[in-house]
Amino acid sequence: MEREIIATLSSFLADEPCLTARRNLPISSLTGIRIGGNAALTLSPRDGGCLIRLLDRLSRGSIPYRVIGNGTNLIGPDAGYPGILVLTAGIDRVALSGSTLVAGAGAPLGRVIRRAMEAGLSGLEELAGIPGTVGGALYMNAGAYGRETSDALRYATVYHPASGEVTVKTPSSLGFGYRKSAIGEEGLIVLSAAFSLLPDEPGRIAERMNAVTKKRRESQPTDRPSAGSVFRRPSPDVPVGRLIADAGCAGWTEGGAAVSEKHAGFIVNQGGATESDVRRLTDRVRERVKERMGVDLVPEIEFLSDLPAYPTAKY
Repeated sequence: MEREIIATLSSFLADEPCLTARRNLPISSLTGIRIGGNAALTLSPRDGGCLIRLLDRLSRGSIPYRVIGNGTNLIGPDAGYPGILVLTAGIDRVALSGSTLVAGAGAPLGRVIRRAMEAGLSGLEELAGIPGTVGGALYMNAGAYGRETSDALRYATVYHPASGEVTVKTPSSLGFGYRKSAIGEEGLIVLSAAFSLLPDEPGRIAERMNAVTKKRRESQPTDRPSAGSVFRRPSPDVPVGRLIADAGCAGWTEGGAAVSEKHAGFIVNQGGATESDVRRLTDRVRERVKERMGVDLVPEIEFLSDLPAYPTAKY
């Protein structure tokens, strides 16, 4: 399959100098938890136009692919990925127009927040320390400390794999909820996002950012590779880490994976952890919490091998 894909794309890649292609790149280098075998082929576009042309070509050829940013909450397959991974790291332009900040899908959220702070614009600082990209933050409607990505969103430009259309979506049309959005549920691909922010003193914004970052370092296992919060909160007022700890799961291990004793809502890679380790440990925690606490936990992390490959239709 790998050779067929590369042969099919050879002329396209030759005509697109804006694309960087790499074979057999370890997926572990693309995920926050540092797990995963090799990807058959990774393609990295350098700008939004190049990304759109690439997605059009893959969709027309019904070539399987997945788009990933920082892979913050992603678990790579031990056996690798036989299709194409499209990496958005090069789609990272950030621009300001008055109090509106526009960022490419691959722009690191931290850099976007700092750029807003330097410009004296407030509205994103509660998200400081979240190790994701703009695209990933919208996909999951990432949030922390009472603030979600969608709260400041003005509009998002998205690509529809099934039709090849590029449209501008307002927040009300994107079905945002707690750790979910129509972006993920409908298989849309974020190209860029615009955020409406409010003027404030850079020093005051920086103070709030530093307070959030300090709290995150003190309460979360930031010294070990992880995929962030493993499960969604069962309700807004129930911290999932405390629930897991009360069920007696803190410190549990499977191979190189462990439930963090610092914050039981995280599974960390202690060294050499595999996809299978995380799956087994996740299942054990869910079973124990259901048994002891009567709560069904819903995973927030995603396993790449479980996700459907785009395109969803040929056109």
